[in-house]
Amino acid sequence: MSRRLPLGILITSVLLQGKVAASAIELEHYEAKRLVSEGQILSLDATLKRVAAFCQGKLLDAHLYQDGDSWRYDLQFGFQRGEITHLSVDASSGKLSPDSELPDECQTHETATR
Repeated sequence: MSRRLPLGILITSVLLQGKVAASAIELEHYEAKRLVSEGQILSLDATLKRVAAFCQGKLLDAHLYQDGDSWRYDLQFGFQRGEITHLSVDASSGKLSPDSELPDECQTHETATR
């Protein structure tokens, strides 16, 4: 027996998901420069230096978004094996978003000598 949601709940769910997705606003270059100069966010260069500590891919694309009172960089990296990954980074702290999944190329590997 399959369970179906009533049409009203389904439509409401779809509309709410659209509203959440639409709440993130991409910022223009001049707005990003202002936020960096005011110390509210890190520059893209500073953010990329932090990401380079654990991820050695080639930057393919970068966008800055405002989501409520916070800002995030959405970064797209390409790797030698042709893999492409998307990382979401807090623009204020440079920390990787918990929901970003790192490929093997970005994992820090411990090497133990025994």
